[in-house]
Amino acid sequence: MPVDPKIAPLVAMIHAAPPAPQDAVRRRRLNAARKAAGETAYADYVQEEPEVAEIVEEKIKVSGPDGEITVRVYRPDGPPAGAMVQLHGGGWVMGTLDDADRRSRAVAAGAGVVVVNVDYRLAPEHPFPIPAEDCYRALEWVAEQAGRVGYDPERIAVGGESAGGNLSAAVCLLAKERGGPMPVLQVLEIPALDLTRASSTVETYAVGHVLTKAELVWVIDTYLDGQDPTHPIASPLHAPDLTGLPPALIVSAECDPVAGDARRYAARLAAAGVPVTFREFEGHVHGSHLLTGLLPSAREWRSLVVNAVAAAVRR
Repeated sequence: MPVDPKIAPLVAMIHAAPPAPQDAVRRRRLNAARKAAGETAYADYVQEEPEVAEIVEEKIKVSGPDGEITVRVYRPDGPPAGAMVQLHGGGWVMGTLDDADRRSRAVAAGAGVVVVNVDYRLAPEHPFPIPAEDCYRALEWVAEQAGRVGYDPERIAVGGESAGGNLSAAVCLLAKERGGPMPVLQVLEIPALDLTRASSTVETYAVGHVLTKAELVWVIDTYLDGQDPTHPIASPLHAPDLTGLPPALIVSAECDPVAGDARRYAARLAAAGVPVTFREFEGHVHGSHLLTGLLPSAREWRSLVVNAVAAAVRR
């Protein structure tokens, strides 16, 4: 199926823009400038999300010389049913707390959970496995804070988009490996799960669909910094054993280079006996699920995530 005609002009506009610099620091500055000027391609096509009872930022101690990260905590109205660790996208080299703000509000208000939006450290300054370790530490911290904040430490979900989906799967693998707090649900949206780029969709949608193969190569190379792309925490699809992982909601965009990763991981989890809900949205590209003000299917996607989190933490 071709790209949804409602978003085709946006996709064309994105690809007509000058190429972004292949330098993480310069690109972060460019993205910040565009956001400040209100020039992001998606800005006029998203719905505002509901208000929540409280938003506070806290610091978490992590390993390494720059051993501190920020988390933004969203509290719903009323007693929380549980919590969710939210991991933003950005190819492991970009992304901020603000990028996951709308999704965090939607899940906190809609599912009635505390959402902890994690500002994990980024490559190239902090390459693999530092972002994954930061996210796992955030999961531990969320479990530790349960009594203070008022939710059950055994009712914690984890989820993210794109690189955040990769990191969410990695966190679950680390929890299994280390005997740490195991999420009740992993929400993997447009996830990149095989950093060897072996999925056939990498070639099928190599150009012209927002995320390009060249872009994918750059962010993966920057993140790995020469390390093994088959390491299971980098590429969860290369994990030899997926048994014992938490139930998964995997949501994919049809016209996306990493769509094949989502299909393959859903199949492998199911084969390992892990409950999986898999949904691929036709005509969507990488990131178009954010266009909730333009696409009814994007609103359906958001509701699918919110409802899955609500159901998982209330089991």
